[in-house]
Amino acid sequence: MKLSRLAIFITLLLVAVASGLFLVFFERHTEEVDRGFGPEARRNPYLAAHRFLDRVGIHHRRADNISVLATLNDGDALFLASSSQIYNADRLREFLDWIESGGHAIVIAHQGTGDHEQDLLLQALELEVTEGDLDLYFNRQLREVFGEEASELQGKTVSELMREHNRKLRAEQRSNGDSGGNGNDKSEHSSAPQEGAASFEASSAGSEPHDAQPHEAEPRNPDIDPERLINLTSDGGSSYALYFNPRTALTHEMMGQTSDVDVDGEPLHWVAFQNIPTLSPLVYYERGRGRLTLMTDGSLWQNDRIGEFDHAYFLAHLVGERDLVMVTRPRFDTLGTLIQRYALELLVAGLLALAAWIANRSRRFGPLALAPARERRSLLEHIRACGQFYWRQNRGERLFERARTPLRTKLSGSRPCDGTEQQQVAASVAEKTGLAAAEIIHTLWGPAPRTQEDFTARLRSIQIIEAAL
Repeated sequence: MKLSRLAIFITLLLVAVASGLFLVFFERHTEEVDRGFGPEARRNPYLAAHRFLDRVGIHHRRADNISVLATLNDGDALFLASSSQIYNADRLREFLDWIESGGHAIVIAHQGTGDHEQDLLLQALELEVTEGDLDLYFNRQLREVFGEEASELQGKTVSELMREHNRKLRAEQRSNGDSGGNGNDKSEHSSAPQEGAASFEASSAGSEPHDAQPHEAEPRNPDIDPERLINLTSDGGSSYALYFNPRTALTHEMMGQTSDVDVDGEPLHWVAFQNIPTLSPLVYYERGRGRLTLMTDGSLWQNDRIGEFDHAYFLAHLVGERDLVMVTRPRFDTLGTLIQRYALELLVAGLLALAAWIANRSRRFGPLALAPARERRSLLEHIRACGQFYWRQNRGERLFERARTPLRTKLSGSRPCDGTEQQQVAASVAEKTGLAAAEIIHTLWGPAPRTQEDFTARLRSIQIIEAAL
């Protein structure tokens, strides 16, 4: 009994000591895992821009397609996520007239422009979209693989980067194998923030750069070469640092020689890259009392990049105090919606079409005309057709024998005739018919005909003989 109590006491003492040691040496570790955008941000890549505009007091709304031009005022601003939304010459004319009357437009150049696909807006401005430089910052997969080394690997192809990365991995594996392969070594690893997964709070941190304290592990601005930044200064003295994706850029035949050119009597300005003066990510076109801002980077104001540098401020600067209308995902009415909307017009058009059809067909209405008598073929055509059929079936010899056998029996009886008798019969028949004796002998006692012409001639002789007898 005493031993069991002693065992219980020792067990409780060991549990207390283990609990104390655990509490002394236990260290709570908190790890933040970025799970990416929420459902609303995934559906709307410009959600952060909308919330930023709400915070700075700029009124904005979304529209379905370019037809919203008919409802815009001269003092509004329009954002088009692709220049291909201006899909015909009438829309282009309406768009340029609206800018000339005082409207401001922000348009992203269509990236798929090529020889087989026309972009009316770019053609009107004599601009082209061309391939530019490669920046690994905009390739999320490569940044996840190379991490901080991505900024040092510019100028190499993707295949070269992957080969170099694989060589480094093999070298590290060999070095780990040479060190003895100690599986108890502990290595510290910090999870880098996933590219493009910043929340709106992180994106809008740029709204208050002096008061907000950025997270040490997730800086607001990427570490890039300053030569890749575009620095703009407004008329009011405000400066904006922008980071455009150099993968595509705008080009003009005069770019690199001057900073602007006239298009239809209006100035067209461009801002070139610092290291590539013949390519531009940003173009201004002043027309009448309005302005068109044309850009090649459509992700500048999307959720994952609007918080970088002065992107958000630049959007607010372009819009100013105007009301912004954003066309990001064009949507057109379905056939059912159009039928419901124009049901009255559709009914009137249907009735008019019915009336026109009745008027066109009314001249054919009235009493039925008598059907013409069907054409009948002559008996001779039937006989000729039957003869052709029998001849093709190799039945001509049988028909010929049936035609001359009764005549031959009538002349010489049922017994066969020799040559002398045939001459005597033929001579007597020749006097009555006028046919030659040889022809009569050939017709009555000769072989059956082999051709259609011989068959017809010998049947004619049989008919003459029958008529004479």
